[in-house]
Amino acid sequence: MRFLFCDRILELEPGKRALATKMVSLSEEFLPDHYARQPVMPSTMVMECLAQLAGWFYVVTESYAITTVLGLAQGVSFLGMVRPGESLTLEAWLLYGHRDGATMSGEVRRGDEVILRAERMLFASRPSSSEAEVARAKEMFRYISGGFAIPSEDKA
Repeated sequence: MRFLFCDRILELEPGKRALATKMVSLSEEFLPDHYARQPVMPSTMVMECLAQLAGWFYVVTESYAITTVLGLAQGVSFLGMVRPGESLTLEAWLLYGHRDGATMSGEVRRGDEVILRAERMLFASRPSSSEAEVARAKEMFRYISGGFAIPSEDKA
């Protein structure tokens, strides 16, 4: 993964929803090449932020025992520009799980203003091949989530 876009996961209810933050910094690698004199976060990168949160939310919902990839995003509306120095709130909801995947929706907000809305994100998944792969997924989640721990795991 080249870019890690969830600075901190604030809430995660497996099977229901996830909430995270992303602080957009002027030092982001993609900004110098995207309107260099007036830096704006590309809308595809805003969508990537939401997709990363939703993907990890799905992995946690499945007890880290899957790997997943975003296969489809439908009904995506880009409703505003994102500039350096702005803080984004990312929220994803599980609509339903299905064989070998899940369907989610989500939005990205700046304060109360919705910047991006995704009506449907379809994730495909496959079972993890070993306990070591599950352990690596747990370790990576703790790293990218800013140390967020699922309450049931605090005792483990």
